[in-house]
Amino acid sequence: MDEIDWLYPFGCLPPSNENEWLNLKDFVDIYNSIHTTHYILESFPENDNRTTPEPEILLRDGDARMVIERKAFSWTSDHIRHHQLWHEFTKTFTNKVRSTFFDDVYVLEINNVDMPKNKREVIRLANEIASSVIEHEAWIKNSEGIATDESPLWSFFRIPEIDREDAPIESGICCSLKNPFNYSQQEIRDLSPQIKSEVAELIKRAAPKFDKYRDCIKILILELHTNVLTFSIKSLTQIIQTIEVPESIDQIWIGGQVELNSGESVLDYELAVNKRKFAI
Repeated sequence: MDEIDWLYPFGCLPPSNENEWLNLKDFVDIYNSIHTTHYILESFPENDNRTTPEPEILLRDGDARMVIERKAFSWTSDHIRHHQLWHEFTKTFTNKVRSTFFDDVYVLEINNVDMPKNKREVIRLANEIASSVIEHEAWIKNSEGIATDESPLWSFFRIPEIDREDAPIESGICCSLKNPFNYSQQEIRDLSPQIKSEVAELIKRAAPKFDKYRDCIKILILELHTNVLTFSIKSLTQIIQTIEVPESIDQIWIGGQVELNSGESVLDYELAVNKRKFAI
């Protein structure tokens, strides 16, 4: 198994960039552990200078310096926007039904292709389904639940005891998208030129942030955010390795998640490009 096979993408939204040190501290710890270095945070160039392109953090280890820029890469390109709408849907739905269905573990399953593409329609649909669920409270609690056979396709039911171990919560309501659209490996290969173009543009936009830091190790971190299960970090890495990386970038690392034996997911990183053979 390749090392990158045990890294998997982020399915949820990128973290806020209000405090980039919180987002990058884990990477710095991992980097220091791998290379027996002692880089510590020195400043936030991007916050300190708003007039020119700057990296997010500057670190120092004695006389050695390092700068890091973090970017989220979304594929498909509208994944993050659609996932934001999904969060809006689940928040609206659960807020309306939580006081009615607090006694057990329930799940709303809805067909992915039926989800609206704008916030107003998402909220309308969530409220419409919530009203129907509350109306049928007694039936749901004393049967296998309710479902619709008209678009949008959805069902709401109590999770059976046998399936509780895999449920994401111990009580209350969770929501699940069914039938997410996926791509075959051949389709991903066919789309590789388009994906390569999008990644290359992201790298190109990041490159000017490193122009003033020739004496530093210059690292770009790309985090893959996708709900396409067949598009892996390995796929992204292979595409990145075919791109001509600007001279101002020394290394590109891919950020992802690793699932521990306990089931907990933690951040981890894989080196995809190393252009400068500096001593580390």
